[in-house]
Amino acid sequence: MLTDSLERLYQKVFLLQVLLALIFAAIASVAEGQIAFISALTGGVAVLMSSLVYAALARESKVSATSAGNVLRRHVLAEAAKIIVMLILLWCALASGGFFAGWLVAAVGVTLLGHWLAVFIIR
Repeated sequence: MLTDSLERLYQKVFLLQVLLALIFAAIASVAEGQIAFISALTGGVAVLMSSLVYAALARESKVSATSAGNVLRRHVLAEAAKIIVMLILLWCALASGGFFAGWLVAAVGVTLLGHWLAVFIIR
């Protein structure tokens, strides 16, 4: 049961984040053109890559048949790695100077909403 629900939850989160990133990038494209589109898409991809890191570190095989403390530690480690990966990717994008920072950061926020939508609303 835990395997199915955990795997499905990760899939729902990731697919919803992909959808939100693409929709927001399309809105950015219509609003301000190609650079805004690329900026928004880059922000969305940073979140998607960090979500994959989280899922890899907190997958079922890492948390099953262990104590609650080990499960908590694994998820805290996964969340820390997720944040570090996202910050590194965003720093690299912003350091390149070829992006609209507003669209990039806004896309990060919108794409991160996919997690909460999948967990609390869509189930």
